[in-house]
Amino acid sequence: MKPPQPRTVGLVGGLLGLAAAGAAVGVAATRAASSRVRADRVGPVPGDVPLPPADAPEVPEAPGGRSGRAGKGGRGGRATDVTDLPAEVQRADDPLGSGSRPADRTSLVHATDGVLLHVEEVGPTDAPLTVVLVHGYTLSMASWTFQRRDLGRAVATGNGHAPQARLVFYDQRGHGASARGDAAHSTVDQLAEDLVSVLDACVPRGPVVLVGHSMGGMTVLQLAARRPDLFGGRVVGVGLVSTSAGGLEDLDLGLPGVLTRVRAAVFPVAGFVMRHRPTFAEWIRRSAADVVSWATRALSFAGDEVDPRLVDYVDAMIGGTPVEVIAEFYPAIVGLDAEAAIEPLAHVPVLVLTGDEDKLIPQGHSDRLVAELTAAGARDVRYRVVPHSGHLVLLEHPDEVTAAITELVRRAAAR
Repeated sequence: MKPPQPRTVGLVGGLLGLAAAGAAVGVAATRAASSRVRADRVGPVPGDVPLPPADAPEVPEAPGGRSGRAGKGGRGGRATDVTDLPAEVQRADDPLGSGSRPADRTSLVHATDGVLLHVEEVGPTDAPLTVVLVHGYTLSMASWTFQRRDLGRAVATGNGHAPQARLVFYDQRGHGASARGDAAHSTVDQLAEDLVSVLDACVPRGPVVLVGHSMGGMTVLQLAARRPDLFGGRVVGVGLVSTSAGGLEDLDLGLPGVLTRVRAAVFPVAGFVMRHRPTFAEWIRRSAADVVSWATRALSFAGDEVDPRLVDYVDAMIGGTPVEVIAEFYPAIVGLDAEAAIEPLAHVPVLVLTGDEDKLIPQGHSDRLVAELTAAGARDVRYRVVPHSGHLVLLEHPDEVTAAITELVRRAAAR
């Protein structure tokens, strides 16, 4: 497919732009394009997991469509409780299909404002260490699917020895199967509070390693800034994947200067429309399906060799994120200042990992994190730059990400 002309991107990109400039995938996929991506539609993925044959029986559609949360702050019309659905339905969008790692336990955690957060666990509850993985903007816990399978196999399963860790995944508010909160609570401070709620409910005791991608990394950093007392005691390790401690206001997405200036002029209007005219914004998403798919590939991945069906998977995963949520969180992301997190993190093993072709949160943000941690006296920082990788490094080069997290877990456990 030929890239859209700048004029097309300028006209349509305004209403898509807030997602495009966010910290995860960068664009909002269309509702029409977000029909379930079954495993037989996704091509070969890293790890050489056999895919179901094309004539395999189709997974039945969940009652009421894609599952979600009801209750306080819930999304209208999405009242099906995901925990009532069979595992094969919950995993229907997963690129690994039947090769994915099912949850050993699922639960709902009440955030401080009553919003329900969907949590899934892999591994025994009595494991000596817990790893909590936090996803990024417009994504869901499904973005960790490769790590969930491979970390589950490496550290959360007894392979002739006691499991080393338990894995905890959750959907951030307004994303995935978790409920929405009020717009006033669409802040990184609230996301940090939500992480504390998950820790208190699911990991009330024992050491914890926190790993965050993009907005998930910002969540971890903000927690360190707000609760430095947790780091070095309860929190014994931190992984920061494709993230930033601040300074995203001038993000240029790798665009020429003229388009960057157009973006700056259009975004306030786009944000207003997303918040106050969501139906119209959703129509724009559907009408701009080709532009959205092109932008997902261009902004999220580094090379043309990425399987287009994996791009479809990402489109489908983020397609359920309401445009209002995208608009509400965008100012919080670009306005983040988590410099106060640096000193607490200097007391624990840290992994900083990024792709060298990340257009959404460029490598310079990770360089800065490492430099500031070193200046603060941190003695156990490992920095990994993955070649030929974009913002979705955890999907584009999952083996490298999994290996780095596994090594972080072992460093933390050895302390």
